[in-house]
This record gives sequence, C-alpha cells and structure tokens, in this order.
Amino acid sequence: MENNKKDSNSPAHQDEKVISPAPSPVEKPTQAKKGNVTNQLSSGNKTNNDQSNSSENASNRQQKAKLSSWWIRLGVLFSLIVAIIAIGACYWLYLQLDQQSNGQTQLGQNISEQVKQNKSLKYELQQTAIATSKRITTLEQQQLNDTKAYAKLAELQQSNKLLQERVAVIAQRSPNHWMASEAEYLVRMAGRKLWLENDPQTAIGLLQSADERISAMKDPALTGLRKALADDITKVKALKTTDITNTIFDLDTVIDNLTSLPLNRADENFAENQNTQAVTDSIDDWQQNLSRTWHDLTDGFITIRKRTTDLEPLLSPEQQWYLVENIRNKLLQAQLALYRFDQVNYKQSITLADKWLKQYFDLTNAKTKQTIEALDKLAKVKIEKITLNKFQASPLLQQLVTYGEIMPTEELAQ
Repeated sequence: MENNKKDSNSPAHQDEKVISPAPSPVEKPTQAKKGNVTNQLSSGNKTNNDQSNSSENASNRQQKAKLSSWWIRLGVLFSLIVAIIAIGACYWLYLQLDQQSNGQTQLGQNISEQVKQNKSLKYELQQTAIATSKRITTLEQQQLNDTKAYAKLAELQQSNKLLQERVAVIAQRSPNHWMASEAEYLVRMAGRKLWLENDPQTAIGLLQSADERISAMKDPALTGLRKALADDITKVKALKTTDITNTIFDLDTVIDNLTSLPLNRADENFAENQNTQAVTDSIDDWQQNLSRTWHDLTDGFITIRKRTTDLEPLLSPEQQWYLVENIRNKLLQAQLALYRFDQVNYKQSITLADKWLKQYFDLTNAKTKQTIEALDKLAKVKIEKITLNKFQASPLLQQLVTYGEIMPTEELAQ
C-alpha cells in the first residue's frame, strides 16, 4: 500500500517522463551509411545507450512496482477472505458451543430425572426385597411347623401302633380285659356325676354296675377290688348332699310367676250396713217408707270408717317393673350361690326376695301365698359340700386294666 501511494513528483516519475522510446530499427542503416556521422555521433550513441538502459531499468522498476502492488492486493484479499472465514468459523463454533451447552443442560436434567427414577426404583426394589424376605421367613416358619406336625403325626402313628399291639397282647393274655376296662370307665363316670354334677344317686348306680362287671369276671384275686367298691358305695350313700338340680328348678318356677303376682291395692270396698230395711211397695206403708228413706239419707250423708291395717303406697308401672326385676335378680343370685355352695349368700338372697314379696304384693292372693310358701321352703335348704375326694377302687382298676392283674403293694413301691 505504501508503494502505491508514492508522490507523483518523485524521481522515478520524473525519469519516466524524461526517458524517450528506443530508436526504431529503420534508422540504423542510415546511421551506418554515414560513417563519419557515426563517428561523430558515437559519443551521442553512448549517451543514447545510457538513456535506453536507464529507461529499461525504469520500466523494470515500474513492472516490479506493479507486481508488488498486485501481490499486496492479493494478500489483502486473501487476508479478508481468511478473516471472513475465521469470523464464520468463530460464529459456527459459538453456535456449536451454545448448542453443546443446551445439550449439556438437557443432559443434566435427564440425568437428574434418571437419578430420581433410579432412587424410586431402588426404594421399590428394597420394599420388594423386604416383602420377599418376610414372605420367605413366613414360608420357612410354615415349613418348619409342617415338619414338626409331620414328625408329631409320625410319633402319634407310632404310638397308636404300639398301643394297638399292647391292646392285642393284653387281650390275648386276659379274656376278661374288656370287662375290667368297662368297670374302670363306669367308676370314672361315677366320679364325674358326683363331683361335677353333684348327683350321688347316679354315682351309686354306676359304682354298682362296675361291681357287677368285676363279679362277672369270677376271679378270686379281685376280692380286694370288690371290697374297695363296696366301701365307695357305702361312703357315697352316707353323703348328705343338696339336690341342686331340683332347687334350681323351684327357683326358676318362682321367677316365672313373678310377673303374674298382683300388687297391694287400697281397700275401697267397705262393708255395707246390714240393718238397712228395704222400702216396701205397699201404699199403706208410705209413712214407714218415708221414715226409712229419711234415715238412710241422713245416715249416709257423712260416713266415717276406720282401717286397722297400714295403707301401702301404690306403685307406678315403672316402679313395679323395677321391683319385679330386683326380686328376679336376687333369685338368680341365689341360684349362683347354689352352684358355688355358698350358704350365706343363698340365704340372704332368698330372705330379701321373700321380704319384698310380703311388703309390696297382695297377701290375700292365692298365687302370692304359694310363692311366699315356696320361698320359705327354699330358704330352709342347707347346702352340703361333698367331702369324698376319690374312690378307693380307681387305682386298683387302673392296675387291672394296665397289667391284667392287681399288682402287690411291694412291686408298686419298687
């Protein structure tokens, strides 16, 4: 650029203006013909040669300057192209970096969402693993229980088999074994009737049936067993027990009749004057009839009557219901005391129920009288406890069933 901006007054420009063009080839023969002139002009030719050389140098310089200016222009153009390409590359790189940044942001969001999903999946897997482990533990426990049950079943089957073999051996050893087993069962049933149901009469019958079974075996070695059975029967007969069942039934009858009993009422029907004479239909007796009517009117105008008994207050239907329920409750307590052999509570409950009946109900009614008589009879019942705890024949029968005979006392002690 500096070379292109040279001053027009510089020596190079001045040389270019001074230098003239080279002589044409047509003038050379003319100069050759004139020899003298050539000699004369030799010095002028030298001068012309110098000028031509200088003009050639100037043209070369001008060409070189033109070439250098073109190269400079090409360099500038190339620099512009490179700069444009660089700017485009930078813009493209900026777009790529921006897109990459957006992609990284989106990737970060995707990664965070994936992390959350992974956490939720991990939690679900943990819960599933926990549930699976619990299920496995339950199944293992169930399998263990099944194994124990199978083992217990096998043991029971083995015990049943051994028991059957033992029964077969005992049956072969003693033909009367079944009769002894039946007698032992009858004695056990007698104990249940006596201690659980408080029924000594049935217990006596069962003990007598057991004695009949032993007697039918016709074995002299069982004399001691029959003696023990006879002692047990005598002791049961000597027991003084309360008939709990019949007493409970009597109390139930009284409870059912409570709602039909009438309450006390005020006595409004007083006895009329029996000395009052009737009025006759005869006209001749009009004076007597008038006198009688007058006396009846004056005597009945004001009447004063006396009552020697206490007048109980009348109860409302609600109070009557509560009264009946309280009496029923006391009778139920008496039944419970019977089952518990509680003489004190039984006596108190019956006495209080009897007192309420006499105080609030009509004593002239036949049903009320029957109910009070039944309660008076029940109040005299004495609850007796059973003092007999066991039968003497029970251990002897167990020996007979187990061993087929009654073992001596020395062998049992061993």
